[in-house]
Amino acid sequence: MGSAAGHGPEIAGSGVLHPIGEAARLAGVSRGMLRVWERERLINPRRTPGGHRLYSADDLRRLRQIARLRRMDRLNIAAIRRELGTVGDPTASEKPDAEQDLGRRLRAIRTAHGLSLAAVADKSGLSVSFLSAVERGQSSISVGNLFKLADAYGTTVPGLSPEARTDQRSVLHPDDRPRYVAGGGLVVIEDLIARPGALEAQRIEIRPGGGSEEPYAHPGEEFIYVLSGQLAFWIDEREHYALQAGDSLSFRSTRLHRWWNDGSEPTTLLWINVPVVEASSVGTNRRGTARHRRSDHGAPTPSPTVAQVPSPDVAGEEPLRAAVDPRREEDAS
Repeated sequence: MGSAAGHGPEIAGSGVLHPIGEAARLAGVSRGMLRVWERERLINPRRTPGGHRLYSADDLRRLRQIARLRRMDRLNIAAIRRELGTVGDPTASEKPDAEQDLGRRLRAIRTAHGLSLAAVADKSGLSVSFLSAVERGQSSISVGNLFKLADAYGTTVPGLSPEARTDQRSVLHPDDRPRYVAGGGLVVIEDLIARPGALEAQRIEIRPGGGSEEPYAHPGEEFIYVLSGQLAFWIDEREHYALQAGDSLSFRSTRLHRWWNDGSEPTTLLWINVPVVEASSVGTNRRGTARHRRSDHGAPTPSPTVAQVPSPDVAGEEPLRAAVDPRREEDAS
């Protein structure tokens, strides 16, 4: 067998084996998505002695089936797993315990709020059966769906952690930040403000291949500043931004958004969210007014704005521009 580090297929006794780049191209998805599916036990490629992934013809058929269920039937990973079943993953032995801990925590939060599963489903947009499976530790949950649940419970994603605790301090040292490790360890979310209020600030680190997985939306307005690395960001599945270190992005949170580290290095973000914003009147220059978080979904959704902020690490790059001029939308309304 030749080197798996090459770009073409390998020939093995059982047939042609494709490296990850070729398999991703043939399945019509990114390399990062293949890694996520492997982590979620949807696929289990062979490995060379050097650790390179190789995909057989059977693997490719399964990858195309997974991609079809995701794109055409709009199934999330948990639903695809129920549809197709899982494959062996020797690294997944610790996942059931983590899922059980999260499930118990989510059930405790729901009970403390006096909410039924149906009420949480109505607030989050997730199904009762899925929420029940997560609470029983029988299903994993994507990063995007964690954000939906956090909004339903009026907290942040780190606030869903079994280790979560309230903190009224104005200063948080790095070791004191509430944190949540999601996405199979690929996404680390840290709260920079621990006490409840009308402002949320987070430091989010995303390893290559990590992302929200699911698109999500919630009340409020958001600002993202890329401290390092790169990030692919989609809004309403119509607008795509390739963000680099030094770029910033602002948008209304009520627009469906998802994100992905499609690079080869970790990405670090400063992510600020005002959970609920009272919109100013159209045609005025007056800014909206922030209120404490509550779960309503009636805010208007103007287009995002992307701005380039000078960075000492990035020089000479062209600034990104918003895909839609918000003033034009206002004039047309």
